[in-house]
Amino acid sequence: MAPNPLNSLKKGLSILKKRTDAKAKDLRAKLARCETISAAEEQWLDNEANIIDEQLVLDKLGQASDYDHGLERLNSQEKGVVKKLMELGSGIEIAGNKRKCALVVHVSLSFSEISSGPENAKPATKKKDKQPVFTHKEVATLSQRIEVLDWYYANDKNQRKTARHFSTIYLNLKLTQPLVSKWLKKEMVWRTQYHQDSAIASKIKRTHQTQHPEVTEMMDLWVAKAMNDKIQLTGEVLRQKWSHFADLVGIPSDERLTLSDGWLSRFKERNGLRKLKCQGLPLFPPI
Repeated sequence: MAPNPLNSLKKGLSILKKRTDAKAKDLRAKLARCETISAAEEQWLDNEANIIDEQLVLDKLGQASDYDHGLERLNSQEKGVVKKLMELGSGIEIAGNKRKCALVVHVSLSFSEISSGPENAKPATKKKDKQPVFTHKEVATLSQRIEVLDWYYANDKNQRKTARHFSTIYLNLKLTQPLVSKWLKKEMVWRTQYHQDSAIASKIKRTHQTQHPEVTEMMDLWVAKAMNDKIQLTGEVLRQKWSHFADLVGIPSDERLTLSDGWLSRFKERNGLRKLKCQGLPLFPPI
């Protein structure tokens, strides 16, 4: 009977935590004595030493109704975390260019898709992009009209060529040369309206940038856990974690916070963090 993949992942996380804690403890002891550590060690403390990401991935898989289904929903970075933990938990050690297995572990085929995989595993078939099909006649939106007109000016001002180009992109518009000609006559009115609408939309987006309660809640919970686990929190770690949670929530890049120094100061104050410096390295332990 094949072992439960989650058990192997938990074992891998335990091994990783022991290794990480030992190294981090030594580096933090040096910092406490105000000794200098290398830039590589400083970066390691900011990134690899914090294994919250690994715990979050394990929590996701544990909460999924089915392991394979949960694995499919992970992004490429999270699948890389699964691969690393599985190797640790399965007793696989990498030495030079050779992989030495301490024990044979049979995992599901879905995991083999993100690891090196067996030689006889079937390659993933590439899905063909769906071609647009005509369904019903539509009226062009203002942004579509501006897009067509911009393409017209950028491509020799040829009306027939423009209509032919967009007839395969926006099938439902049924774009023809006479229609392009008609649009050109109304261009100035539409461009004025388009710029006005864009200005309003930009103002709305700037307002929305300050309203991401889902990410704020996730950050507060994560910081509380990190403080409880006595994990070092630097400004860069906080910014990276905010971006990671924004990815999970699905916030578009143009609606995200700029994560400026002002944002960082307000975040630290709200979460009870204070800034210390030792040999130029910023630390944010709890008050």
